[in-house]
Amino acid sequence: MSTSDPASLLKLLTLATRAVEDELNTELRARLDEGLRPAHYAVFRYLDPAGSRVGELAQAAGMTQQSMGELIGQLETAGLVRRQVDPADRRARRVVCTAAGHAALRLAGDRIAGIEHRLRAELGAAGMDDLRRLLAHVVDILDRPATAPPGERR
Repeated sequence: MSTSDPASLLKLLTLATRAVEDELNTELRARLDEGLRPAHYAVFRYLDPAGSRVGELAQAAGMTQQSMGELIGQLETAGLVRRQVDPADRRARRVVCTAAGHAALRLAGDRIAGIEHRLRAELGAAGMDDLRRLLAHVVDILDRPATAPPGERR
């Protein structure tokens, strides 16, 4: 895709996310033989360091509990997470990282830092800072309730 393509903002954000995840996944697959896929990142992206319930993870990722449960099951089989009794509610289970899961997160963090370094080298420090600032501003704008433009009803 060239920079002159009239792609929508959503498409560009999706393509950028996919490009980062693909690069991250290539490195993780080379270093970890755990069968990680980008879908598994939804678990790690929202997993609280103290552990999270499946329903919390599913809601944060915008997926069903059943789908999240399948991803967690795959990560359990790979030895990267485990389910344990929730101390706040002994009837519930929390998903927590294993030692291997923490090692994978450290590796992912190092790889993400490398990807960001590559982007900074291409965009320049000011460009990278602008990108971060603008993306954070987009999140802030879209997190606020929308107001109708003048003369339009909602």
